[in-house]
Amino acid sequence: MIRRTLPAAALLLALFAGEAGATSPDGLFDQGNGAYEAGRYEEAVEAYTRVLAYGVRDPRAHYNLANAYFKIGRIGPAILHYERALRLAPGDADIRDNLEFARTRIRDRVEEPPVPYPIAATRRILDALPAGLVAALLLGFYWAGAAALGTLWIVRRPEIRRALGYIALAAGVVALVAAAALVWKTLVLEADQAIVMRERADVLSGPAEDNTVLFTVHEGTRLEVRNRRGGWIQVSLPNALSGWIASANVEPV
Repeated sequence: MIRRTLPAAALLLALFAGEAGATSPDGLFDQGNGAYEAGRYEEAVEAYTRVLAYGVRDPRAHYNLANAYFKIGRIGPAILHYERALRLAPGDADIRDNLEFARTRIRDRVEEPPVPYPIAATRRILDALPAGLVAALLLGFYWAGAAALGTLWIVRRPEIRRALGYIALAAGVVALVAAAALVWKTLVLEADQAIVMRERADVLSGPAEDNTVLFTVHEGTRLEVRNRRGGWIQVSLPNALSGWIASANVEPV
C-alpha cells in the first residue's frame, strides 16, 4: 500500500524560491507513486528520497520509500524508513504491520526478555499514542485540577466543595499518569536507536578497530544507542549484548 498525498503546508515550505525548473515535492511524490505502481521500484526510491531531501517530515513519504526499498530487497533502508514513519505516526496500523513483516526478513533473531501481560499491554497502548497527545492530556488535566482547587476556596456550599475535591483528586491522578507516560515515551519508547545498513557488521569491545569482536549483526537489526565517541557508537541489543560499532555501518532512526 502507498500513501498518495502530502500536506500542502509542508510542501509549500519546502519549495526553493528562484530555483528555475525545479520539481516540487508533491510532483516528485506523484512520480514516486506512479513508478511504484508501474513496478519501477528503484525509480520510486529515487523520487521519494528527493522528496525527503526537501526537508519534508511526513510519515507517508517515509512509508512509501520503505515499501519501495522492501520491493528491491533492501531490508536495512526499508526498516529504517518504517521506523521513521512510525515515529511520526505511532498509531498507524499499516506502518506497524509492515515494519513487523519486514523484521521477519532479517537474519538476527534477538529474543526480548518476557514481559508480564499488564506491562506489555500498557507498552502497546503508549506506543500507539503520539507524545504530543500525552503532553496535551497532562496539561489539560493539570489545569483542570488547578481550576477545581482554586474554585474550592471560593465556594462555600459543602456538596459543591466535595464535588470539586473529587474532581481535583481525579484530575491530579490522571495528570500524574500522563506525566509518567510522557517520561516513558520520551526515555524508553522513543530512545535513541539505529538500524544496521550493511549486510554484516562487527560489534567490538571498544571504539577502535583493534578491539575484540564480540558479535556480528546484520542488515536491518535495530540497536539501542548508548554512547558516541568519534566515529564509533556504543550499542546494545534487547538480550543485553553490547559493544561498539563503526557509525558508518548504521543509520540513526
